[in-house]
Amino acid sequence: MITSSEIRNKAVSKYYVVLQSLLNGSDCFPLVIRSNKSLSKDFAQMNKEIVEVFSASKVKKGFGYTVYSETVKTRQHGIQNIPRSITFETLTDYLTFLNKGEEYRLMVENYELIKAEYPILDQWLIQNTKAIIANATIWPSLLKVCHWFFNCFEPDKYYIRELPISVHTKFIEENKTILRFILDELVPDIVLLSENLFEKRYHLKYDQPMVRFRILDQGCRGNRTYDDLTVLVDQFERNPIDCQNVFVIENKMNFLTFPQTPCSIAVWGKGFAIESLKTIGWLHEREIYYWSDLDAHGFQMLSQLRSYFPKTHSFLMHKSLLHLFQGYLVRGASTKVQDLIFLDEEEKETFHYLVQQNLRLEQERIPQRLVDEIVRGLVS
Repeated sequence: MITSSEIRNKAVSKYYVVLQSLLNGSDCFPLVIRSNKSLSKDFAQMNKEIVEVFSASKVKKGFGYTVYSETVKTRQHGIQNIPRSITFETLTDYLTFLNKGEEYRLMVENYELIKAEYPILDQWLIQNTKAIIANATIWPSLLKVCHWFFNCFEPDKYYIRELPISVHTKFIEENKTILRFILDELVPDIVLLSENLFEKRYHLKYDQPMVRFRILDQGCRGNRTYDDLTVLVDQFERNPIDCQNVFVIENKMNFLTFPQTPCSIAVWGKGFAIESLKTIGWLHEREIYYWSDLDAHGFQMLSQLRSYFPKTHSFLMHKSLLHLFQGYLVRGASTKVQDLIFLDEEEKETFHYLVQQNLRLEQERIPQRLVDEIVRGLVS
C-alpha cells in the first residue's frame, strides 16, 4: 500500500499543477492522492506502513492529509482497518504539509503585481508559476526592465549597461534567461527571433566581432589613408569596398604577406571566425576566393563560407599540393564530420583523403613565389 513518503512525493509532484489551477480560478480541493490499496504480504511491514500513514495525517498533526479508512477482511491478515483514500481537504492543509505557505503567499503577491502592470502576461504567468517563484525577490526590478522595453524602447542605441533603467549595472546581464521569456511574450514586435544572443534579439548594442582587411590595390583605397584596417563588422557591412575580388585568408601571416593584387582586398578569416562575414551583403557582388591550411578543418571552413556565399572559389587547396610538398606534411586534427555539402566533387575527394590519412599541409609551407604566381593567374 501507499507509504507516507510516497504521499509526500505525490503531493509535491502536483504542486505546480495546483498553483496553475488556483491562478486560473479553479478550486482543486479537496485534492485526492491516488494510492495503491494492496497490502504487503508481510504482516509486520503492513502494520508499519498503516501506522506511518495515520501518524503523519491531519488527525495526529493538526494539518496535512486526511485519511479515510475502511475495515476489510483480508485473506492473509484477517480484519484490518486500512486507508481507503488520502485527501487534502483544503489549500491550507496542503501548503502547510509541504511547508509552502510563505512561498505561495509571495507567488500570489507577485502574480497580482505583474498582472496589474501587464495584463497581457496573465496566461504566461499562469503557465510559468515556477518562474514567478524562482524570481520572487527581483520582480520589481524585472518590471522596471519590462517598462523600458514596453514604453521607452529605442533600438540600437544602448549597450546593456547604459540602458536608462534604475537597476544595478549587472542586473540585466545576470537575469537574461527570465527576461528573454518575458520580453518574447511582452514585446513580440521588437524581437528578432532568428537571433539567440540577447543583445541582437532585442536590438541592443554589443561587443561586435572585428573584421581585419588589407587593401591590395591603391585604386581601391578611395580616401582612406590606411591599407591595413580592423573595423566593426557592421561598419564593414555599411561601407562596401570598391573592389572586384575578395581573398579570404585563414592564417594571419599569409594574410599579411598576401601580394598586392589589382582591384582586390584580403580579409583575415581567423579560422571559423569567418562566420562574422555572413551578414556582409555586398560580398555577394564580389568574386570571393578562399585559402586555408590544406586539412580537414580548412575544408570545413570553406564549406561554411560557401554556405554564405555560394560562388566562393578555393585556391591552393588542391590535392596535387600534398604530393608536391609531401615533405612538409604533418598529422592533422581529428574531426567527426564525414560530409560537407558545399564542396565540389574534387574538393570532397581531397577532404576525404585528408580525413582518412589524417594529414595537414600548413599554409605557411607554400612558397611565396607560388602564391604570387597563382594569384596573378586568378585575376589576370
